[in-house]
Amino acid sequence: MPASRRRARNLGPSRFVFLALCAAGSPAAGFDDGAVQGPDGSFPEHGSCTFVGRQASDLLFGAAADAAAAQQRTRQTQQVLASIPKYPLAVRRLQQKPASAATTSGPCAGIDDCIRRAAAAAGVPLASRTTDTEFLRRVRLDLTGRIPSPQEILDFQADASADKRARLVDRLLQTPEWADRWAMFLGDLLRNTRLTAQVNRYRDGRDSLHLFLLESMRANKPYDQLARELLAATGFSDGREYPDRYTSFEHFQQVYGNRVANPIRASAVGYVVGGRTTGGPIQDTYDTLAFFTARDFLGISLMDCVLCHDGAGHLDELSLWGAEALRAEGWSLAAFFSDLPRFQTWRLNRRQLPINPETGRNVQANYYKIEDLPLGARRVANSGDTAGDYLAQTQGGNRPDRTNPERFVEPDYPFVSRFSGPPGARLRVQLGQHLTSDPQFARAAANYVWREFFSRGIVEPPDQFDLKRQDPAAPPAAPWEVQPSHPELLDWLGEQFRANGFDLKWLMREIAVSDTYQRSSRYEGAFNPLHEKYFVRHQAKRLSAEAVHDAIMLASGRHNTYNISPSIRRLRFAMQFPDVVEVPPGQGVQARNARAFLSSFTPGDREETARSAEGSPLQALNLMNHPFVVIRLNGSAANRTMRAALELADDGLVTSLYLHTLGRQPSAEELGDAVAYLQGGRRPARAANLQWALFNKSDFYFNY
Repeated sequence: MPASRRRARNLGPSRFVFLALCAAGSPAAGFDDGAVQGPDGSFPEHGSCTFVGRQASDLLFGAAADAAAAQQRTRQTQQVLASIPKYPLAVRRLQQKPASAATTSGPCAGIDDCIRRAAAAAGVPLASRTTDTEFLRRVRLDLTGRIPSPQEILDFQADASADKRARLVDRLLQTPEWADRWAMFLGDLLRNTRLTAQVNRYRDGRDSLHLFLLESMRANKPYDQLARELLAATGFSDGREYPDRYTSFEHFQQVYGNRVANPIRASAVGYVVGGRTTGGPIQDTYDTLAFFTARDFLGISLMDCVLCHDGAGHLDELSLWGAEALRAEGWSLAAFFSDLPRFQTWRLNRRQLPINPETGRNVQANYYKIEDLPLGARRVANSGDTAGDYLAQTQGGNRPDRTNPERFVEPDYPFVSRFSGPPGARLRVQLGQHLTSDPQFARAAANYVWREFFSRGIVEPPDQFDLKRQDPAAPPAAPWEVQPSHPELLDWLGEQFRANGFDLKWLMREIAVSDTYQRSSRYEGAFNPLHEKYFVRHQAKRLSAEAVHDAIMLASGRHNTYNISPSIRRLRFAMQFPDVVEVPPGQGVQARNARAFLSSFTPGDREETARSAEGSPLQALNLMNHPFVVIRLNGSAANRTMRAALELADDGLVTSLYLHTLGRQPSAEELGDAVAYLQGGRRPARAANLQWALFNKSDFYFNY
C-alpha cells in the first residue's frame, strides 16, 4: 500500500472532514485567511474564514460545542500564553492620512510619492502598513525564495530599532540565496531550457548558461553589461575548451571526456544558440534573435509579428506602435545578427569526429561553437551561403517570403539609441551598445522586476509595451489611453536604475524599503479589483513551485540532495535548479516525487507555457496527500523540526511548529485549540497532524 494511502487510513473522522473542506476549494475559489481575495475583493483578517479560521480549527481539533467548554479552553489558553517567552506578533498599524493638495501637484519623485499621488487623484485610500512578522516573511520570499527561520523571526521581532526593515533588506541582498532566486528569474525571462521545438542546447549548454546567470548575480554584475555579454557571446556553448579537430578517439576522450581537467564553465553562448530556427534560410534565425532581443530586453513581444508583416492592418487593435511598425524596421534590427554563420557550422560534422572502437560509430560531441564571420566575409550570397548579410529576398521558411526591392538590409537600430560609438565593432557588440543606451531598456527591466514584487507590472503585461502610449504629456487620441498605470514612476525607476549603474540590488532595495511595498494585503472595507493597478495594498500571491517545495523542506527540517548533472550537484533547494523541465532528473523515488510535486504548481516550460501563479485542486490535493509532503510527516525521524519539538511542552511544541511552518507564532485561540488537540490522543501522531494542517493553510503557500 502506498505511504500516502497508509497514512490516510489513520487520519480519523475529523481530519477527513477537513480533507473534504480543503479539496472543495482552490485559491481561485475564495477560501482565504487574509492571503486570498474574498468575493468582494477585500482581504479579511486572518482567522476569519472557514478554511483556516475558527470553524476549520473546530473540525480538526474537535472543539467543544457548548459555551462553557469554550470558556474553559480560553482560560487554559491564557494561562499557557502567559508562560511562554515571546515577542509581539504585530506592530501598531499606521493611521491613514489623506494626501494634501501640496503633495498632489507638480511632478512626482520616487516610488511612494508617485503611488500616493495617483491614489489620491483616483480617490482610493491606501492600506495600512503590514506587521513586522508579515514583512519579514514577505521580503524573505521575494528576495531569496525561502521562508525565514524561527530564530530569524524572533530576532527581528525583538529588534526595536527604527531602521530594522531596511537593514534586513540589505542583509538579504548579500545572501547566496538571493543569487539563486534571481538566477531562476533570469532563467525564466531568457527561457533557458535544454530542449525546445527548434534547438537542443544539450544539458551542458543549459547548465553553462545557468552558471553564467548565477555567477552574474553573485557578482552583482550590472544589468546592461549582462545584456551586452548575452547578445555578443562567442565561444563554446558549454564553456569548455575544445580543439578545431580531434586526431584520435583517445584525443577525444582526453579533451571531451575529462570533465575534471575541462569542466563545464559559465558561458553566455547558450542565449544565442537558443535563437536557432530550422526549416528556412539563416535569416529566420536572425529574425528570431531580433525578436528575443526586443521581447527580453525592451518588453516588445509584438516584434515577432512585425518580423512577418507591417503592422498596419494587423496590429491596429493591439498597439499604436505596432500599427505603424514596418517589417523592414524589424529586418534592420535582425541584421545586427547577420555576422553569425550558418547553423551547420556551429557544430562539428559527425564525420569529422573520431570512431569509437567499441561501437564502430563516430562519437558525438554535444556542444556548439559561435564565432562571427570575419568582416570580409560579407556580401558572399552568390556563393550559395546566405550568412554574412541580411537578405531581404528569400522564399520559404518560417516567415512569409522576403520580397524587398533592395536585396540587402543594413543593420540599423529602429528605436531610440543614445549610442554613437566608433564604427568597426562587431555587429552584435554594436547592437548591445544601442540597446543598453535606449531608455526603454532600463524601463523594461525595471518593469519586469517591479512585477516580481507586486504581481503586476506598471505596464501589464510586461512584454507588451506600446511605445506610442508612454508619455502623459502627449497622450494618444481616444479611445486609447496612456499605457503605464504610473508613467512618471516608470520613468523615474528607469532613469534612476541607469544612474545607479544598472545595479539590480539597488533597484530591489529601492522597491523593498518603500512604504508601497510594505503595505498590508488587508484592506479596510471592500476593495474594488479594478483598483489593483494603483498598488494601494499588497497583492497576495501563491508561492512559486520551487518556493513551495523549499518551504516544506525548511519547515520540516528534512532536505533532499539533488544531483542535476555532473556540473551541478548536491543542491538542497529547488530554487537552485537550472531549469523547470526534467529537473530533478532520474527515475528514483525522490526525483520522481519532487518532479511531480513541482509540476503541479505550474512552473511553465520556458518555451510555450509561462509560469503561472494560479491555484488548482491538484495543488490542494498534493499538499494534503503527495508523498513529498507525507514522507516528512511520517514519524519524527523524518522530520527534524518535529523531533526537536516533541522534546518541548505542548505549548512550546505548538509554537515551534507555527514558527517553522507559518513564520509566525500562534494566536491565543490557535494555541489553545492545538494544545487541547495534542492532549486528546497519541502525541507524536497528533503533532504530525497539526503540521499537516499548517501545510494546508493558505498563509503557508501564499506570500501575503
